[in-house]
Amino acid sequence: MWRLRECALNDEQLGAALGVSGNAIRNRRAKPDLWKLSDVERLASHFSLPTTACTHLDRDLKEFPNRLRSMPPDERRRMERLLLLKIAQFESYNKNDWPVRYLLRMHRALLNGS
Repeated sequence: MWRLRECALNDEQLGAALGVSGNAIRNRRAKPDLWKLSDVERLASHFSLPTTACTHLDRDLKEFPNRLRSMPPDERRRMERLLLLKIAQFESYNKNDWPVRYLLRMHRALLNGS
C-alpha cells in the first residue's frame, strides 16, 4: 500500500491498470479498509511485488470453513465468536472477495485471543 503514495499514475490510470474505476481508487485511497484481497494482489502484481502472501491467505481462507465444520461444536462456536464471523459469512467472502477490514479484524482478534 505504501507504493500508492509513490505512484506516478493518477486514479484513472491506476484504476485502468487494476481493472477498477478511477472513482473506486479514489474511494479506497480515502478509506483504505475498502480494499479487497484481490485488489491488494493486483496492486502487488502491478508494482512487481511478490503475491505469495495473498495467494497463501486466499487458499487458507477457502479451506477454513471445512476446518471449522470438522471441529467439535463448542470449539467451532468459540472460534466463530473470536473471529466475529460464521461459516456462512466465510463462504460468502470466499466467493465474493474478502474486504481487507475483515481480514484485519480477524488478525487483531486472533492476536488478542491467544
